[in-house]
Amino acid sequence: MNDLLDMPAERDLPPEAALAMRARILGFMSPPPARTPRLRIAMAAAVLLAVASGAVAVVWDRPERSTVQVLAMGVGELSPTLQDAAERCLQWNSPQRQTRQAPGERPVPVSLADLAVATERGDRALVLFMNDVGYATCDVEWVGTPRESGGGATEPWPHGAWLPGPVQRLLLTSTEFDGGDVSVSGRVSSRVHRLVLDHGDGHATTARLSEGAFGLMTSDARLKAGNDPELVSYDATGTEIDRRPLFRAEDQLEHCYAGPDGKRIYGKPTSDCRPAETWGRWP
Repeated sequence: MNDLLDMPAERDLPPEAALAMRARILGFMSPPPARTPRLRIAMAAAVLLAVASGAVAVVWDRPERSTVQVLAMGVGELSPTLQDAAERCLQWNSPQRQTRQAPGERPVPVSLADLAVATERGDRALVLFMNDVGYATCDVEWVGTPRESGGGATEPWPHGAWLPGPVQRLLLTSTEFDGGDVSVSGRVSSRVHRLVLDHGDGHATTARLSEGAFGLMTSDARLKAGNDPELVSYDATGTEIDRRPLFRAEDQLEHCYAGPDGKRIYGKPTSDCRPAETWGRWP
């Protein structure tokens, strides 16, 4: 986002993706505060730069002085700011607001008990709700102040409990288009006992796991996509069970993933289709 809060140039996206991005951003916004144009509120939301198979990527353009970072896994760990952001997201996702969804979108009803991961970085906060139906997420800036703005997205699980292997990345936020300080969250299967972001330059960040959800924030180094960072999963014995590029969308994964019936669920059609796995918190 720039000072004028303009939309990214649509020439940088395929036409279909640009239209979908615009529909998502404008279709799920809070009503503007008094004296603030609605378009400015919409554009002040974290722009959804890519949406692929339920995965959302967001760029946070924050001032360098905003260095405070908080990662919460569940309601009991929320800071006051994250609590306010979560409650604001619930208001935006209320039945009264759901009529604002873009055509074809199916909103997911969530409550505070569904909060899985929340991150706070300076004046911005991002919250992720997950339940058996799907997920809802919101990005809020200057929460609780007259400058408050934000937006979000909501979507049912496209394949229910099935994950593309041990881990499914749902949200990726970064201070630069392809790196910088990064936050990642999503869900994992019951096989995953440890999840690490390998920066590809000798640094690594360990994710926090809680009830089938994961969250991590980089803080010891500025990550670069050119170093090929990867999410690496380990089982209870410490054995590596999966490794995948952080910035690669689900439909571009190296392997496809199939259900018990052999039908492909995720990924491109290939001869090397691996078993899909079940979300760790699924009933």
